[in-house]
Amino acid sequence: MEKEKRRTPRTSLARGTRGHLKSTLVAEILNLSEAGLLLELPSTLRPGSTYDLNAILGGVPFTGLVRITRCRAGGFAPDGEGGRLLMFRAGGEFVGLSETQLEVLRLALSKKLASGASLKRTS
Repeated sequence: MEKEKRRTPRTSLARGTRGHLKSTLVAEILNLSEAGLLLELPSTLRPGSTYDLNAILGGVPFTGLVRITRCRAGGFAPDGEGGRLLMFRAGGEFVGLSETQLEVLRLALSKKLASGASLKRTS
């Protein structure tokens, strides 16, 4: 069994949970923890770069700074015109969150767990 490297386990989010990076780049949030998240989006992000993330998590607005730790091609999605669009998966860690921002994350995670989900460790 491989040892988990994460500081906190990630929780998978409902399909369609979206956020905005730089207020213009839409990304689907695949999973979330108090320390970071996994995004899926139609463009690549440079590891080490930081972005403001705006999202609704557990019904509560969240804004926080995310540092991208990795990004790679993650598959294809329909482009709406009969073709396919290359999608990327980017892992990120939250940077400098206030106690209020952490409370929003905890609330979103507790609502997800209360709805019957379990903590899922993903890579």
